[in-house]
This record gives sequence, C-alpha cells and structure tokens, in this order.
Amino acid sequence: MGTSFSCVDSSIVGTMVSRADPPDGKVSGFSGLSPGLWRPPDEGFFSLGAVALARRLLGCLLVMEGPEGAVSGVMVETEAYTEGDAASHSRSGPTGRNRPMFGPGGRAYVYLIYGMHHCFNVTSGPAGSGEAVLIRALQPLQGIGIMRRRRGGRGERELCSGPGKLCRALGIGLEHSGHDLRDPPLRVLAPCRELSLEVSVSTRIGVSRDAHLRRRFTVAGSDYLSR
Repeated sequence: MGTSFSCVDSSIVGTMVSRADPPDGKVSGFSGLSPGLWRPPDEGFFSLGAVALARRLLGCLLVMEGPEGAVSGVMVETEAYTEGDAASHSRSGPTGRNRPMFGPGGRAYVYLIYGMHHCFNVTSGPAGSGEAVLIRALQPLQGIGIMRRRRGGRGERELCSGPGKLCRALGIGLEHSGHDLRDPPLRVLAPCRELSLEVSVSTRIGVSRDAHLRRRFTVAGSDYLSR
C-alpha cells in the first residue's frame, strides 16, 4: 500500500522560507517538516510551459516509494527546456529516447549521461509540446538513512545536490521514464499552501547551446543546490 499524503497542519506551510539560520548552526529550510504538508497537485498543474513550471516546481516534493520505505526531497533547483531550445533533447523532434517529452505534462523523462548517471525530468505543457523541466537538486526530507546507504554514506547536503545524485538517492532509473507522476511509486506533490520562497534565476549549468537563456531556477540561499 502506498504512502498517504494529506494537508495536515497546513497552516504552517505559508510561513516557510527558503533558509533559516538557527542558533545551533544546523541547516534548516524544509528540514523537519512533515510529508503531510504536501498533496497531489491540482488538475492542470503540469499544463504550464516548461519555464513557468520550472519555477512552480520549487518547493514541491518528489517522492519515491519502494521496499525499503519512502524517500523524498523538496525541489530546490530546476532547469527548463523547450522544443525551440537548441540545448533541448526535443529540438529535432520525437525519438525513442525523448518520446516522453512529447507526451502530456506530468510524466517522468529519464535519460542516461556518460553511460552511468541518470537525469530526471518532469514533462510539461500539452501533449506534443516537447517540453520538460530537469530537476537538478533536492533538499532531502524523508528516508535520509536509505539515501545515505545508496550514496555511500555522504552527508545530507551531498545526497541530492545534482541530477545524478538525486536519482541514485531516490532509486530513479530508465524504467521510470514515461511514468505518470501522479501515481505511485514515483510522485510529485504540491505544497498545501503557497510557499514564501525567494527564487533566483540564472543561466543553465553545462549548456553550450542557447547558453544565454536564463532558465535555471533555484531556492535562494539553499544549501542543497547542485555542486
């Protein structure tokens, strides 16, 4: 049976900020919050274009359920890719690999780079649009012990601070490409209330084509961004 998510104690969500600096020096942000503060997204949530969705996904929860238990993290860094974008996999039309990008919004698009690292994307817009959002980093929330085992005992800030790292930590692979992200085991959940986040916008990382486009979105001040 899958994990149940409902908006319990949702009144505190509206007070969350991107980062806090408690007296003991521990990183705060989303730490210690209940997964119950997120819920299945509304109808039409994924119908936005990739640029708008990339911003909207900040603060959303990515959840993977498996035999070891549920693992999850809050999205703190995203990048948008569109069909007219020279850096996008969809620029030349549908292929066997990028086909999920041309499906409806809210599907997983997973691909392999350097023959060893998986990258996870959320498709966006109506079917045929060829758009997706690359999830570059998460702040771990749930199942941190499981993530550490999968990531060789790394510290919390290093568990999901990059596209390949977060896929390993959550157990995301090519078998999940095309999966509907409204359904278990891999889901995107939206905050129960609008978050108070400061968002930074910049150019994308490791992109040589259309490198001038400012399509990277991050939760300002987060200690969990890609490295």
